[in-house]
Amino acid sequence: MTKQKILIVDDSKTIHAELDRLVNEINFEGIQLEVEHSYGYEEFRKVFVPEKYALVMTDLVMEEEDSGIKVINHVRHTSHDQKTRVVLMTANPEKIPSDFLTKDYDVNAYLDKNRTTEFMTKLTIISMLKTYKDLCALETAVTSLEMVATHVHEMNLPELLISTFFQIRTFLSLRDSTITLSSEIFINGKRIFPPTYVRSESVHIENKYVFRIYPLNNDVRFILYTSRPLNKLEKRYSENLLKNIENTLNNKTTSGVEEDIVIMLSKIVEVRSEETGDHVNRVAEISQLLAQAYGFSSEEAKILKGASALHDIGKIGIPDHILNKPAKLDEKEFAIMKEHSLIGFELLRNMTLKVFELGAVIALEHHERWDGTGYPYGLEGNEISLEARVVQVADVFEALTHNRCYRPAWPVEQAIEYMNEMSGRQFDPAMIDVFNKHLKDILDIVMNNTEESNEVE
Repeated sequence: MTKQKILIVDDSKTIHAELDRLVNEINFEGIQLEVEHSYGYEEFRKVFVPEKYALVMTDLVMEEEDSGIKVINHVRHTSHDQKTRVVLMTANPEKIPSDFLTKDYDVNAYLDKNRTTEFMTKLTIISMLKTYKDLCALETAVTSLEMVATHVHEMNLPELLISTFFQIRTFLSLRDSTITLSSEIFINGKRIFPPTYVRSESVHIENKYVFRIYPLNNDVRFILYTSRPLNKLEKRYSENLLKNIENTLNNKTTSGVEEDIVIMLSKIVEVRSEETGDHVNRVAEISQLLAQAYGFSSEEAKILKGASALHDIGKIGIPDHILNKPAKLDEKEFAIMKEHSLIGFELLRNMTLKVFELGAVIALEHHERWDGTGYPYGLEGNEISLEARVVQVADVFEALTHNRCYRPAWPVEQAIEYMNEMSGRQFDPAMIDVFNKHLKDILDIVMNNTEESNEVE
């Protein structure tokens, strides 16, 4: 990604000039920033193209008092563009409709023109550009992972291995945009990537990792060269991707993705969130346990284990200052945080692998409540998918019993009491019955699952 476009929508030429100047002063990871201008909703409507812009910054009051709301609705609901980041600017915050904050989750940041500083405006723009870049990279990672998994039997081996390298590169770059890496791939001693007539870049890169697999009686040597040492998670992700290909080809099994690979992909978000530790692993383990105890087949529970790890994947689109705020979120911040359920759904909803299809539903519904007071849609009782009801219990109990940036961990006894108090309100009563019957095993997971706690360091 070498270029990002920003669209400013405001009826004040002064605001356009000021924002243009500030954007030109920003150096964002060497990415070229281009600014386009629109001076009202009607003009905006004629020029806007879905997913053309990384960021739209719109005033609230222009031709009409709600022109900015119309801009936002056009982006999110008319154009169905959930990826473009949107900043709402206003000198009249009291004119923002109250239900816009409580019911709609379409704005990614707010700027009060009377109170913001140049520094805060720049910080907001950079934050939005970063989350947009991360969203695009994660979408690429998920799409390419599915592509490799679903076409493993259709692609020839060199194509498959080269595609796997680009999938690994996307994953590593998403976690660290400064990393440089290249690869050499050999099949039965013959280099197939890069082509023999292309000089390898590996001589300039310090760290070397060699992976060996044997698909269809071929000896594959897959070498990664990286500008910094890979941590345990990154090495395991690369190794597991290759092993998944080997196992699928040699066993002629149905194409798919091991749940461990999905869990590792989900850890991208966990790394950004400073307090979560091994949250993804524990939620996945508890979800699998609850599902099996409830009556899921072992295969269904295994798929749910992987899908449950995707419940917070949408947090990739939430700015760091909100994600890691060491205090309670205010009303506007909480409205932005709630958007992560919709972001996660949008990232996964067009995937065809079962684990991603189920992950989309769980991402969307894991903050709904049994009594209908949750978000984003206020679903009630059995309207909430069974899989989401399983993950709700696992997610909340794990979160309560571990430190968060805004509060310390609760004592286990207090957390258990809360879960039971919320039966029939926040949680499915039948799921709490299962939770209570298998509490000892759940506590073993919550308290002892530290196997991978250092793998991202």
